[in-house]
Amino acid sequence: MAYNRNHARALCTDNEYKLFTASLSDEITGHTPARLQSKIERARKLRDKYRDLIKRQRLANRARTGSKKGNRVDSNARTGDKEKLFAEVLGRLEARAEKLDAAAKRKADRAALAVIAATKKKPTTKRPTVPGSGKSGPARKARGTGFTSESARSSAQDKMARDNRSGSRKGMATAAGKRSQARRDNRR
Repeated sequence: MAYNRNHARALCTDNEYKLFTASLSDEITGHTPARLQSKIERARKLRDKYRDLIKRQRLANRARTGSKKGNRVDSNARTGDKEKLFAEVLGRLEARAEKLDAAAKRKADRAALAVIAATKKKPTTKRPTVPGSGKSGPARKARGTGFTSESARSSAQDKMARDNRSGSRKGMATAAGKRSQARRDNRR
């Protein structure tokens, strides 16, 4: 059951009610991460306090009534309601903290990518030449189409690193090597 302000007002003290209202959607967005963390700690303490109080009341009722469960109809219903209320408050506050952490992580990742992009070497438009070869001749023709620039080579390596199947290809090559080694070992 989601508790509203009227239910919370009837159950809580003034300080507890302030914590409850701080966890509602209209006020939770204004908290800094540090303030949010302190409210999470306070809500956790209150939830644990009322959870322990329910256990103590149940044990006292068990001793008093002699029943195995130790709970009467309304002996600790109010305490149970308070425990559920602060569990809800804690859930809302932790969800907001996770959202803020995820946003901060995304922002840091973007900043890191921007720094990497800014420091990455720009490809040159000038073609590198092989030492000792002129603009034409047998050395230039011998190079053929296999020659690539540094930027093209690094781009191809980046593409291979991003390739999803590169790990499985590597595994297949390893397995093929092991099979051929096993065949050679069996020949002996």
